[in-house]
Amino acid sequence: MKKWIGSLILAGLTSVVLAQAPFTIVRPADGAKVRETVHVLIPKGSIPEGGYIGVFLGGKFLEATVPPLNGKFYDYALNTKKLALADTEPGKPLKLELVLYVDYEKTSRIVERTSVDINIGNQANIPVGNNGIKLRYTFVPGSKMIYRLDQQVSVSEISDTQNSLGGKAAEFTQDGESIRLAYEVMNSYGDGDGLLRIQPLPEKGKDYALLTAGADTTQRKYMDYDMAPIYMRIKSTGQEVFGSLPLYTPMDGATSGQSITENLFATFPLPTLPAKAVRVGDSWASQFQEGAVDMNNPFEVSTLVEQFPARGEFVDTEWEGGHPCAKIRHVIEAGTKTSDGKKLKGQGADFADDKISLEETIWFALDSHKVLKIVRDETIERKIQTQTSGAPGGFGPGGPGGMPGVPGGGPRMGGTSGAGGGGKASRGEEQMFSPLGKMQRGARQGGGKSGFMGGIGGPGGPGGMPGGMGPGGPGNFGRQGAPAASTSTFVRIRSLRTFTLEQ
Repeated sequence: MKKWIGSLILAGLTSVVLAQAPFTIVRPADGAKVRETVHVLIPKGSIPEGGYIGVFLGGKFLEATVPPLNGKFYDYALNTKKLALADTEPGKPLKLELVLYVDYEKTSRIVERTSVDINIGNQANIPVGNNGIKLRYTFVPGSKMIYRLDQQVSVSEISDTQNSLGGKAAEFTQDGESIRLAYEVMNSYGDGDGLLRIQPLPEKGKDYALLTAGADTTQRKYMDYDMAPIYMRIKSTGQEVFGSLPLYTPMDGATSGQSITENLFATFPLPTLPAKAVRVGDSWASQFQEGAVDMNNPFEVSTLVEQFPARGEFVDTEWEGGHPCAKIRHVIEAGTKTSDGKKLKGQGADFADDKISLEETIWFALDSHKVLKIVRDETIERKIQTQTSGAPGGFGPGGPGGMPGVPGGGPRMGGTSGAGGGGKASRGEEQMFSPLGKMQRGARQGGGKSGFMGGIGGPGGPGGMPGGMGPGGPGNFGRQGAPAASTSTFVRIRSLRTFTLEQ
């Protein structure tokens, strides 16, 4: 009797499955050439209630999921670049297989399978001649580009003792922020230069944006009329010729430039391109450009950029956003070298010597001559002495200053100067980074020109000094108390910024 009932249930399950729409890959077609994100479509109704699909590529399991519905189809997005898939060789396609599962009596049963062969070509059909290619911006007056800049900051820390014993630092991810920026070409010149108008924008569909700027530690609402432009003339290779803030003169004869004190400015310079023609694998002495605005003399500035020497490399050609691109990388690294650090490195410790590094990867469109995407990874690793005890009023130790060869005064929450020196020797040090590049209110927030990544001082202390190891900031200042004990902690602060063309 039990056997008969079980057979009836299985027969019922089969009839339900057969009543569904056919489970088959409608798109891409068998043997299709694909790149970037591939939308794999299967008919609506082909996945029964409680069912799901398993995705396999080249015999390797990727994930189990129920794809979102998009009209008449389930739409599974297969990101071949995120999976770091190499281009397939001619005549050797990859098998893309979807397997339909239905749960029955707490067991997953395979009901259907469907597959197609695909040929991946993320680097294919982008020719670069033997003499290389010149990468140049093209400025068309009236053209406008809107980018989205997203940033995520993470902080890792571990004690000196745990690090020497082979421990791994715990990582804390902070809340990210985003801003939209408009780059409008106001003029072009016979030598290839272009005049850009750069301005923050509200979020889509809104007349405001919630942002953390200047020396603020929390978000505030900025209306569209608070968002002011800056102007920058740049060469066809991206280097700044000059930059300026607009001078505002009220009609009633009040002080010139008064309204600038509550305006929001944002500077995220376009990256530099190599001066000569380059081929894949070439490297050159390049520059990394960071936005910098001197709010002490806003109407007298002639530059909105600080440049730092970097190594440039033509990594490869690659399709991005439907455009053939040159994939370029800029790298900066500076740090100290000590015997203790060398020993820790030899032991494979998570941290060794103090280090600052910056790496940005750029996708430059070869057809439209625009930057389509930038991924900028900034990392600071630092050993911090922290006070653990001692009578009130003692002189607490300050943190170290800037790294050799890297200007100090690290950007903080919008890049007002000296903010790096005002950081804390704890997880609060993520404030060394501006969440969104150089973004600040017009009102001076207690500093002059902002820099790249600088020193971590004690509260209120100065940042690192340009070109060398700057002094640490003072701790609590008061009467002399009992000697303070201190412990050593390694801290890593990482800022990951993604700059993407929206339109």
